[in-house]
Amino acid sequence: MSRKAFYQLTAEDANVLMSMLERQGDRPGPFAAVLREKFNRSRVFSREDIPANVVTIDTELVYTINGVRAGPHVLVHKPAVGLLGLALSVCSMRGLALLGLAVGAKTEIPGNDGEFEVLTVESVLFQPEAETRLKEDGRQAAELIDEAPQVVDFRPRPRKIVISDDDDPGPSAA
Repeated sequence: MSRKAFYQLTAEDANVLMSMLERQGDRPGPFAAVLREKFNRSRVFSREDIPANVVTIDTELVYTINGVRAGPHVLVHKPAVGLLGLALSVCSMRGLALLGLAVGAKTEIPGNDGEFEVLTVESVLFQPEAETRLKEDGRQAAELIDEAPQVVDFRPRPRKIVISDDDDPGPSAA
């Protein structure tokens, strides 16, 4: 994996990788090496602070493999049976390598044939954390509009003065 890469993870993504690392144990191999380096070269952000152009779990992205376009794919923890062609698991070498990269960032991983593959993130089409922030910002904007008290004017209507032709004040005048 490229030493030049810098990774940005959400706390949730870091927890997923931590559990993967615990399952790997001390097993040698390229996947374990990539996983360990991911931890050593990552910065962890809260969901609210992760930049919108960073690949997180459940992000839809387009990327290249040695310059050949791939995707769009959704980066998932474990792919569902019906999403096999649309999903890329972080349990795969490519998925793990792409997690935490920003748009335009590159990384190298060992390929199946022993040659290195260069992965480049071209675009992030959807990031759940950014979408949540947009929804919350929209809600906050709506709340700002509603901050003014909702007051309805309840002034009593003017009463019509009734003047009758009858001068008799009635029994209450006595």
